[in-house]
Amino acid sequence: MDKLGNILPRVLRRQPGGGRLLGTQVASAFRTLIGPEPARLCDEVELHSGTLVVTTSSPALAHQLRLDSETIVTRLNALDLGRKVRVVRVRIGRSGPSHDG
Repeated sequence: MDKLGNILPRVLRRQPGGGRLLGTQVASAFRTLIGPEPARLCDEVELHSGTLVVTTSSPALAHQLRLDSETIVTRLNALDLGRKVRVVRVRIGRSGPSHDG
């Protein structure tokens, strides 16, 4: 008999919106992994088809995340969150619509 934690990701993936929920779990795990201070500088963290997209307004954090991306991918996948992370892509800038004008 499988533990619930082992089958839950498979079940969720098959449900409408389940993939988005698993992506949210990966984003939350990423924020926990990097720690509260760096996580505060991440404006947006989303998982899209195995690519963890991180948007930050901090060039220093963006540089560090790029340097550590392989380690981040390995650690997130070791948590077995139901979604595999293939790559971390870091963007510099603010998320959401701009308010020029």
